[in-house]
Amino acid sequence: MKQNKQSLFLAQKRKLREAGCEDYRESIKVLFSKAFGISVDQSYKYPKHNDLDKNASLFTSMVNRRAAGEPTSHILRSRSFWEYDFYVEKTVLDPRPESELIIEVTKNQLFDGMKVLDLGCGSGCIGLSLYHENPKIHLSLSDLSDKALSIAKKNASEFKAECKFIHSNLFSNIHNKFDLIVANLPYVEKESFLNLQREIILFEPHEALYGGLYGIDIIKLFLSEVCSHLNWKGMFVIEFGEEQDTLLRQELLRLNLSNFEFHRDLNGINRALCVINDT
Repeated sequence: MKQNKQSLFLAQKRKLREAGCEDYRESIKVLFSKAFGISVDQSYKYPKHNDLDKNASLFTSMVNRRAAGEPTSHILRSRSFWEYDFYVEKTVLDPRPESELIIEVTKNQLFDGMKVLDLGCGSGCIGLSLYHENPKIHLSLSDLSDKALSIAKKNASEFKAECKFIHSNLFSNIHNKFDLIVANLPYVEKESFLNLQREIILFEPHEALYGGLYGIDIIKLFLSEVCSHLNWKGMFVIEFGEEQDTLLRQELLRLNLSNFEFHRDLNGINRALCVINDT
């Protein structure tokens, strides 16, 4: 019997499931819709999917890459974050839904002319999302990786965002002061890092993930310098890992930073730290 799109879809879906892809149901629909140029909602409406065409080989190729562990976002070179789709590659960390909490915490604090720094920006998803919330902020995107900065520039160009790009290891090349600093720094502790999913280990930059034995080595360096780069009553907001709030609280008190607040994610876990510079 001649194979049609329905039988192809089901066969490739089974391939992903047998390969151990936990998100196989969603991945197969996204890859199918991309290969055949249809909406995701149409990906399972088989009556419209009759004979195969030249895109069948593209679909199969993408499924094989996903079955080998490559993230769907890398195959499509796109990842959704906040309200937008960002260009991503293997050289930057995939934007995660957890990081959207930083936008939630800060979006109502933005004002025209506000000086904002996205430190360790990666794809630029956090800073550029804030820019879209208020295009009248003065945004700077900074990262240690030249490759990450090139991707951030690509996204900024795509979104027609006016911003400054800085190559810097934390604050080593940051010379100005800001009203708001946001950062999603590496915070995966050693034990968890050794047990990360295969696709993360193989396809995402380790330097954007690993935060030392307890996960806060780089965050501690950040905390020791950040206030010298904030204006009076300026604010910084960072993301951190599960159960790291106690360690961070101790570090904040050691540094005499008392005006801080933890924010919980949708799972009720402390995930973001907001600090006002009033020292």
